[in-house]
Amino acid sequence: MWYKYPIIFFLFWIFAILQNSFFVHFNLFGALPNLVFLLFYLLVFFSGKIRNYLATEEIIFYATAAGLFLDVFSGAYFGVSIILLLVIGLLSKKVQSMLQENANDKFPIAYFLPLFFVSLLTYDFFNFFSIVGIIYNLIVATVAFYIYKRFFYNEKLSS
Repeated sequence: MWYKYPIIFFLFWIFAILQNSFFVHFNLFGALPNLVFLLFYLLVFFSGKIRNYLATEEIIFYATAAGLFLDVFSGAYFGVSIILLLVIGLLSKKVQSMLQENANDKFPIAYFLPLFFVSLLTYDFFNFFSIVGIIYNLIVATVAFYIYKRFFYNEKLSS
């Protein structure tokens, strides 16, 4: 599955372009949906367990690709988003794996929303912080979670 990484890199690029060109027209009190962070978090949330070396390698790739585009299109120092996303991805995957020990549903929304909220709050703390932006991103993330789980997540492949 070597083609997975170029496709994901291309998706981050498309989402970064959409976020900075098309979705600026959908701002709510100056807040925009952070599509690159959302795609990063969806990929991390639905990746394999952290005990697996491949899952850690995937998180490092996701953090590097998403952080690259977030750094290019923001005014922050280069590399800050990559490091933040790497820490957020590894910690949230570890917390998620601890929560999933006795869960019937492998990826419930009750785990996704609080973890996404804390991760977004952590990321926004070091960047532009806005309560409206966090609420806006939570709404977009809820819709994206159900779309991703319904159409792109294949439970048989992740087991």
